Amino acid sequence: MKLRIVCRLSIISSVILFCMGLIFYGFVRLDWIDREKDADILSFVPESCIGVLETDNFDYFMSEFPQSAYAEQLDTLRHVGLFRSLLNGLADYTQNLPHGLETRLNHLMVSFHNEGLSRDIVVYFRSGMQAEDLVKKIFQTNDEMLVPRKEKYRGETIKIYLLPGGDFISCYNKKDVLAVSYQKSLIEQVIDADKDNKSLGNDRLFRSVYQPKSQNFMTLYGRTASVPILSPSAEQVWSVFDIYINSEVFYLSGTMMESDSCRAYTLKQLDEIPSVSDEGFLLVAGQEKVDSCISQALSVPFHSLFNECLSNLSRDASYIMVADIDKVASSLQKYEAYLPKFLNAHLSLFRPFIFSVQITKMDDCLSHILVFTYKE
Repeated sequence: MKLRIVCRLSIISSVILFCMGLIFYGFVRLDWIDREKDADILSFVPESCIGVLETDNFDYFMSEFPQSAYAEQLDTLRHVGLFRSLLNGLADYTQNLPHGLETRLNHLMVSFHNEGLSRDIVVYFRSGMQAEDLVKKIFQTNDEMLVPRKEKYRGETIKIYLLPGGDFISCYNKKDVLAVSYQKSLIEQVIDADKDNKSLGNDRLFRSVYQPKSQNFMTLYGRTASVPILSPSAEQVWSVFDIYINSEVFYLSGTMMESDSCRAYTLKQLDEIPSVSDEGFLLVAGQEKVDSCISQALSVPFHSLFNECLSNLSRDASYIMVADIDKVASSLQKYEAYLPKFLNAHLSLFRPFIFSVQITKMDDCLSHILVFTYKE
């Protein structure tokens, strides 16, 4: 056979093999994407939960937070329940994982099920069995591997691990999603949500505020109004708070969405909230009043930090509030209705902050920005 023909056949064979490789890679890639789509965490989250936290890069936030001026003041919040043992441990392990697995483990969701009970949460990962193996390594404190006790619930297997400290964690794996909780009853609710199609993913009001983000995000969704005074019923409202961390300030921005039956009440309530002006606390409602108040603050030549926080709010807002937490703490009952429940529950941690809020009317919802400015 002539050399020219051999070369030609070799080139043709190479092209065919290359094309086959592309087709195979495309098939595998599409299959991987399809499996990613199947791993819809929301379809496992019980619709009865009171809040959800989601992030695609908790490593970033775990490393960014300690660099802030207020890290030592708020560090207690990172050492509660599963956050202490699971999330902090996970941050150490993911740094040494292959990039693909690290990316998938960095995307996690946490559902909250009872106010004030740090153990009543479920942590969800999009990485199935690999995540479960990693969880076992995190909780393992000696050379002995953790061996689960297996229990059946509605035909599904729940793995229960006895931890070295005498505690238990329950794990459930399905469709590349791993759910982990201290409470076996919550894992049973996760299974119910999936089997009965009664998950948060089927909640119409939640879906109206839920939007998948691009990258490096941390978002909190809660059955709560932007501030408690705006909504009489937590069952008919969902609010979204995108969390941003800076060296001296952290803030939450997003929207509040209510059922149609409650929205008219809230908009009316917003216009009728009486103004309050005390030492360390200011509240103004009504766009014209807000504009006048901020204009007056800007005209003052000397700006205290309280005044700076006020001046940074928008004149177009329908509601503004600025509170020096240290000063209002002594009369908490008077201001409780204006402060988020989480802040009320952890008041001692937030005393070194000035808390600012602005709420603005939009077409079908209310947008909000909540700012925590560190004083020390």
